[in-house]
Amino acid sequence: MRLIKLIKNNLFIQNFFSTILAAILHPYLEFSLSKYTAIKKALYITANDETHGSYIEFGIFTGSSFNFAMRINKKIDKIFGDTNCEFFGFDSFKGFGDIKTVDIHPFFKNDTFAVDKEKILKNIKKNSLAQQFRIIEGFYQDTIKNKVPEDYNIKKARVIMIDCDLKESAKLALEFIRPSIQNGTIILFDDYIFYKGDPNKGEYSAFEEFKKKYPDIFFRRAFDYGYGSRAFIAYINK
Repeated sequence: MRLIKLIKNNLFIQNFFSTILAAILHPYLEFSLSKYTAIKKALYITANDETHGSYIEFGIFTGSSFNFAMRINKKIDKIFGDTNCEFFGFDSFKGFGDIKTVDIHPFFKNDTFAVDKEKILKNIKKNSLAQQFRIIEGFYQDTIKNKVPEDYNIKKARVIMIDCDLKESAKLALEFIRPSIQNGTIILFDDYIFYKGDPNKGEYSAFEEFKKKYPDIFFRRAFDYGYGSRAFIAYINK
């Protein structure tokens, strides 16, 4: 009761903290920080469970989360020992390309996420901390459609980051990586709640269709993060 009375009589406290939050913690920054925390959780959980394999990221953009994954894995290896994790990133660096009708969104344009490839690759190499990584450049239609993980020497997946935004891209990513999913693989969907909750659009729809197509893979909701992002852990029903 004292606390409630204090708040009621001192509105400046509310104004102060809301002003600080609005001025300092930009939504994009908050979203990025939550993504880092999610990657940290996923790599920690998989290391603790001895779920070995690669970290695969679809949609690396500026490489910030990819770089963070390599940095935090170095720390986690000091706790659990060398996980021998390799890092794979897939991106065109030219944006989405031609967006299909099903994926039309007011924020997403063909070149929304186009970046300076050379600058990004140089920064990734700098942040790799001598860990093994590979960046596969190109649109998914060319790099992963009708291909399998073994084509890029990917065996088992430890953590998968689906940061594709679009349904079409997420579908291609999931179909490609399916053979590498194992018990304990954690999949992070970074844009799970977009498209105003439409169940036929975005990463959500791609994942729902994937689960129906492959009922032998059970996905348990692991945790939520950010502004509507969600993580799942896989188990193969044999």
